[in-house]
Amino acid sequence: MTENVTGEAVLQRDGRTYGLVVGGAGGVVTPEELERIARTARDFAVPLVKLTTGQRIALLGIAESDLEGVATALGLGGFGSPGPCLKYVTACPGVSACRWGMQDALALAAALEARFAGRALPGKLKIGVSGCTRNCASCFSRDLAFIGTDRGWTVLFGGNGGRRPRTGDVVGANLADDHALDLASRLIEHYAANARSKERTARFVERVGPGTIRDEVLRFAPYLPLENAT
Repeated sequence: MTENVTGEAVLQRDGRTYGLVVGGAGGVVTPEELERIARTARDFAVPLVKLTTGQRIALLGIAESDLEGVATALGLGGFGSPGPCLKYVTACPGVSACRWGMQDALALAAALEARFAGRALPGKLKIGVSGCTRNCASCFSRDLAFIGTDRGWTVLFGGNGGRRPRTGDVVGANLADDHALDLASRLIEHYAANARSKERTARFVERVGPGTIRDEVLRFAPYLPLENAT
């Protein structure tokens, strides 16, 4: 976390206090950052510190008058309640540590965060990166997801959990890192240009149909055989 990172402040159930969510791409934080979070929670008497399902850390129960001080103590550039945008990129350790890892999940997660963080979107975007087919990052229920194999990345689009689950569609396979990132950009650009306000990727794909994604996005990717782009 640096001064270029902005925390997400969320009004809590009591209508008076806030939660401030922070964290790095793929859930990676340094010992120094963990120490800073712990020190800040003690100094401001934060009543609850919670690891989130998005591999971030939430400081909950912060008084509104303390928000600026907490953000400063954490080294954040600010805080706010951003509109629809990238919410998080979850990732497993991949080849960095896991004996089953086939691809570098943490490196791809960092690249995705750098590429899409702060980008305004029609709906919130959740990304998952699994370094092997054991799928520890729950990729099938993510808006955009990547599953590593010994031949490269399998890319999925349009997944969703929540009240209306949808399994993401496989839109590419056996892709190198740069091709996987390029395909992600093509998909997000198409989604941003054509989705309705507050429409998540799952509902967008259901409305326009997977065939539209194939015809308007996938067939223009030179590294992606059209017959496999379904």
